[in-house]
Amino acid sequence: MAASSGQAGYLAMALAQFGVPVSVVANVGADGFGSQILEDLRRYGVGLDGIETTEGQTGITVGIVRRDGERAFVSDFSSLRAFDESLVLRHWDLVAAADVVCLVGQFCLSQVTPEVALRLLRRARVEGKTTVLDTGWDPAGWPPTTVAGIRTQLGEGDIFLPNLDEARAITGTEQADMAAADLRQQGPTLVVIKCGAEGSYLSHASGAHALPALPARIYDAVGAGDMFDAGFLYGLWRGWTLQASQVFGSAAATLYIGRLTDRFPTVADVVTAAKPYGIALGETSSVESRRPASRRQS
Repeated sequence: MAASSGQAGYLAMALAQFGVPVSVVANVGADGFGSQILEDLRRYGVGLDGIETTEGQTGITVGIVRRDGERAFVSDFSSLRAFDESLVLRHWDLVAAADVVCLVGQFCLSQVTPEVALRLLRRARVEGKTTVLDTGWDPAGWPPTTVAGIRTQLGEGDIFLPNLDEARAITGTEQADMAAADLRQQGPTLVVIKCGAEGSYLSHASGAHALPALPARIYDAVGAGDMFDAGFLYGLWRGWTLQASQVFGSAAATLYIGRLTDRFPTVADVVTAAKPYGIALGETSSVESRRPASRRQS
């Protein structure tokens, strides 16, 4: 089965499995679920110094999957309601030590409004960090005030990694290429839209690239986007071309959704799975978006 955790935990465990040094700034509840999350993160080698334990229940989400694969999620955010700007600032030493700072699962964090996220991302960028954003889906249905806030927040993001539904909600545009162009105008240097069975679409000043998905046997797609993010960021961390990084992310997600056990693949697993793409992994490029050095991701 998959390890416990949420969007940040899945991303961290996947990166750690690839050999990337990673820490998490987060909180869990003082219950068995919180203990399990900490143990799973520890098992993968994720740094835990930035994770606080909050009194009460750990946030929990139940995924409801139809026979056609469509999913809905029912959540009780519980301990996550205590995650706020002050918690992040208490552990800013971990952010300061990182080259890449990822803000993910924002809509599970009721106190991290677009204004709060903007301040945190702006400070990270001022301090020379590459900022990565994957907001997740807004359970409130993306009211206009939220959309406006997220569009402003994107001005402090270097890399934005939404799925197609999220990109459509933010831009009001159906097509991935047009949505990516709109999102890049808000500030990110690089946008990659995850399009599920249709693959992914990358947009950067150096060009755009649509990548089809690999054939997949689907066991469980929860966390697939996080696995893609981890694979893509790993490629950038290694200094690979954008297209090679996109291929690695796609192959990583394909392996993840088809596994019952040992769901986070190794680098060797992903390289093998990516062979049908015919793209040489490991090639470097000078056209990267503020390529991170080999230090810690937060």
